[in-house]
Amino acid sequence: MSGASVKVAVRVRPFNTREINKESKCIIQMQGNITTILNPKNPKDSPKTFSFDHSYWSHTSPEDPSFASQSQVYNDIGKEMLQHSFEGYNVCIFAYGQTGAGKSYTMMGKQDKDHQGIIPQLCEDLFEKINDNSKSDMSYSVEVRANIKSISNGTVAGFPLLRTLRTISRIF
Repeated sequence: MSGASVKVAVRVRPFNTREINKESKCIIQMQGNITTILNPKNPKDSPKTFSFDHSYWSHTSPEDPSFASQSQVYNDIGKEMLQHSFEGYNVCIFAYGQTGAGKSYTMMGKQDKDHQGIIPQLCEDLFEKINDNSKSDMSYSVEVRANIKSISNGTVAGFPLLRTLRTISRIF
């Protein structure tokens, strides 16, 4: 669905310590862009199947051929967003899920290069592209704004990671 106005992606994260200690069972299966959910209370029920633009399996380890890395998620979602922003469009990612679902990891990741989320990878490519374009005879202005909000129980609040980001304005 390249060029679509809205894309929907889902990602399954690995079990956390609590889930491992409770010997939880993964009830999600993914094949391509198809996500299937099994009923843990009644395994005989027909599974529920959904189709998304992207279904990312990150439940296992990077050794699994089906594993979706941070880089893969960025290449599928972030690069197209960056391209659209240079075409003059406003772009937005809406990360939705319950607490502990992996939204912050997908968006921000960790400091090391292999685990950076969409935002740091996008910023790196953005400023690389700006620097590459600054060599032309064309003069232009670039303004980058990042805003992260958390909505919980109907209350909108600044997200703690917002402190790590600033509104950046650069003129070339």
